[in-house]
Amino acid sequence: MRPIVSIITPSFNQATFLRRTIESVLTQDYPHIEYLVLDGGSTDGSVAILESYGDRYYWHSHRDGGQTDAINQGLRRCRGEFVAYLNSDDTLLPGAVSKVVAHFQQHPEWDLLYGNARFIDADDHTLGDYPTRNYTFAQLVETCFICQPAAFWRRRTMDRFGLFDDTLDCAMDYEYWLRLGQGGAAIAHVPEFLACSRIHPATKTLSMRMQVFHEILEVSRRHAGDAHLEQYCAYWHYRCHERENGWPRLLRKLPKSHRILGRLHRAWYRLSTAIR
Repeated sequence: MRPIVSIITPSFNQATFLRRTIESVLTQDYPHIEYLVLDGGSTDGSVAILESYGDRYYWHSHRDGGQTDAINQGLRRCRGEFVAYLNSDDTLLPGAVSKVVAHFQQHPEWDLLYGNARFIDADDHTLGDYPTRNYTFAQLVETCFICQPAAFWRRRTMDRFGLFDDTLDCAMDYEYWLRLGQGGAAIAHVPEFLACSRIHPATKTLSMRMQVFHEILEVSRRHAGDAHLEQYCAYWHYRCHERENGWPRLLRKLPKSHRILGRLHRAWYRLSTAIR
């Protein structure tokens, strides 16, 4: 019998996209998918959508501790040999799960694999490809090139490295990839397109930018000693050139101001750490 693949969808007030996410899982051509949707008590019509599928998957809707808590609840409950989570505004591409299982069966040494992915907008139009790279830990510290909806891992990986860090709201996936990489997990890139990551104003990536950057710096320091210079520069680029308030916006006309501030920030952090 072919192995079970468990996919967890955390959701909260995502009725606009939820059905598209569910359909992308239920229409996969792989027959042994365990699907769990954990809704955080939505009030926007999501529950009616979940009910409309009958018993085709497990779901519940009640208040939880947020996205990371919902993912961990699903991971504790699921029973698949391979696992993944798919946010309620992202989608899997047709045939993705079959490809994942084939790769894992051909490479029993792999702990986690990730494929290529596309960015899509609210109307499912393709915006471009996710900037995926072949895996090295050093490059992962520089930038998160693993697209979360295109990543799958073995249950043994979860047993060894644990669940997601529920103190994080935004960078829990990046922290997990870094944790695995630091711990010596076998991580591999496969060339197929497996998923679509949706970009719209309500995503945490766009609506919680400062917290995203703070968490990226935190988890990079935790697992790599410090964040890469490019992560500091990205943080200051946002503060200088994208954010509408705060003193750094006064430096927009200064060439490479974000890179100067990024270098100073990193130097300050290293100095403050050395003298503690």
